[in-house]
Amino acid sequence: MEIALENLELLPQILEKLTIIEQRLDTASQKRWLNVNELSTYLGYSKDRIYALKDNEFIEGVHYYKKGKLLFDRYEIDKWVTGIGSNHDKEKAKAIVNRILDSIK
Repeated sequence: MEIALENLELLPQILEKLTIIEQRLDTASQKRWLNVNELSTYLGYSKDRIYALKDNEFIEGVHYYKKGKLLFDRYEIDKWVTGIGSNHDKEKAKAIVNRILDSIK
C-alpha cells in the first residue's frame, strides 16, 4: 500500500478526531440514568411510546424512578429489550426448581 507523503501530515488531525469520537462513545455508553428524551433516542421510540411503556411495561423501582423527574435505568432497559430477566424466564426458572425439589421428596 502506498501513502502519499502529503497525506502523512493529516495523521495528527485524524488521530485527534478519532480520540474525540472514542471519548464520546465511552461517555454515551457509560451513562446509566436516562431521561425521557435520552431513552427515546436510545431506543428509537417516540416520547409518547416511552410514556406508554412506563405505564404498561416498565416497573417503577426497576426500570425507572421518580426523582423529581423520570430517570430510566439503562441497564434494566437493556435487559428488558433483550428479554433477560423477563417474567417468562423467572417463571421457567421457578418451574425447574420446583421440579427438582419435587423429585427430591
